[in-house]
Amino acid sequence: MICPRSGKNCDVLLVYPPVMRHARPTDPPFGLMYLAAVLREAGIGVRILDLNALRWPDEQVRDYFREQQFPVVGIGGMTTVYYYVKWLVEWIRQCAPTTKLIGGGSFATPLPEIVLTHTALDAVCLGEGEQTIVPLVTALLSGRALDDIAGIAFRSPSGTVVKTPSRPLLKDLDQLPWPAYDLVDMRSYLNATGKRPSLLRMAQRERIPPEELSNAFIMFSARGCPFGCTFCYRNFGRQVRRHSVAYVIDHIRFAREQFGVNNIAFYDETFNSNPSWVREFSRRAREELPGTFFWIGGARADLLDDDLLCDLKQSRFYEVSVGVESFDDRILAEMGKRLDAATLRGTLERLLAHDLAPSYLGMLYGFPGDDELSLRRSVDEIIRLGIPAYFQFPLPFPGTALFEQLRGEGRIADVERFMLDMADCMTQKLFFNISRYPDEALLRMVREAEEEIAAAMARRQACASRTAPAFPPRRWFMLAGSRVWARIARRAAAIRRLGRTA
Repeated sequence: MICPRSGKNCDVLLVYPPVMRHARPTDPPFGLMYLAAVLREAGIGVRILDLNALRWPDEQVRDYFREQQFPVVGIGGMTTVYYYVKWLVEWIRQCAPTTKLIGGGSFATPLPEIVLTHTALDAVCLGEGEQTIVPLVTALLSGRALDDIAGIAFRSPSGTVVKTPSRPLLKDLDQLPWPAYDLVDMRSYLNATGKRPSLLRMAQRERIPPEELSNAFIMFSARGCPFGCTFCYRNFGRQVRRHSVAYVIDHIRFAREQFGVNNIAFYDETFNSNPSWVREFSRRAREELPGTFFWIGGARADLLDDDLLCDLKQSRFYEVSVGVESFDDRILAEMGKRLDAATLRGTLERLLAHDLAPSYLGMLYGFPGDDELSLRRSVDEIIRLGIPAYFQFPLPFPGTALFEQLRGEGRIADVERFMLDMADCMTQKLFFNISRYPDEALLRMVREAEEEIAAAMARRQACASRTAPAFPPRRWFMLAGSRVWARIARRAAAIRRLGRTA
């Protein structure tokens, strides 16, 4: 494990808090890794303390900051780590009163006034940080005022919160250096990501030994999503910006050589927002990246036609995950999806025909318009398609339209309390009831729906195994390495209710 120590060559320590302490860490801190790479290019000494990978107990964290001091400490993460950020910066302030403390990520960007009012942070980056971090750190190291730095919020000497003008989004993503992989323990993350069920099925069909396939290596080809779903928060905005195909190909080559991986997971918000780009990448991947396999973690259903799917299949893509959420047109409209059930159904049927279907479908239930009929429509369609699924409840994360609606209605009055209540939880376990049903009735309906789906999938698998032997169920779940599959097979026990704060 990488454990940075202070010294004259380190101006900035970037800290990644632990995410879901009860689970294995799977996603590297890419936001901090990009910031570290940018700082390093500017000649600023930087290190990363990845507490998500280290999983130190709190007392060890206290000892570390009691013994080690840095001119600037930056902490990034999402809302579920806000509780930890608040605790940590207060402790660092006690140990090192002159250290400048900055924050960023989705815990800070939507509500900078709340964060700066209730924590010891001196400033926060708003949105993309790569263009902001160097001038911000330079000013903090020199003691210069922060008023002329765009894209931040800070606490003034009088204690008031000042928000500067927003900074334009980075237009050319190819200007970014590759993430600072050397500053985190990538091996620990690679050991935890696992292999998708669809990749294992492909390996079985093509007689590829599973041990010749690496665990998934996460990568990004674009930023932003042009769509406006009410439950989504987009830290990178609505404008899609893409790396060039050449940049992504070179990045994958580097990852293959450096880490020995051949299984790339694209975590873009909408990988196929530009189908022409996807076609060019597919062509070049066939020619230039032999023996490399690809999973699309986020795709738009209405931008996937048969020709594009043929290209993907020929280029060793093995799965395309799409956002579904519901098969009821009324609820899809309420979510702001700009999709109908027929489009989703047709796309999933095409994905099944091309053997690129998602390993599971992520569904949402519990919107104000949801009723027994909308749940029945979703369950019936899931079973008809034969794709396993799990349900979550619509969660009003800060920065989403849903959050702003509920805050405006007075249903979320104490915003900081609401953020603290999300502490260290998977979104599947968080529950804020905005439906027409009492809590217990809603939980029972979703539990029974998941049980019905799981039973149907088990029957389907049993029928298939009589003619074409597959992995034994227990072994198959283990190889899948998916928390969601584990939840389908054995429902998580605890649901944390986020109480109304009005």
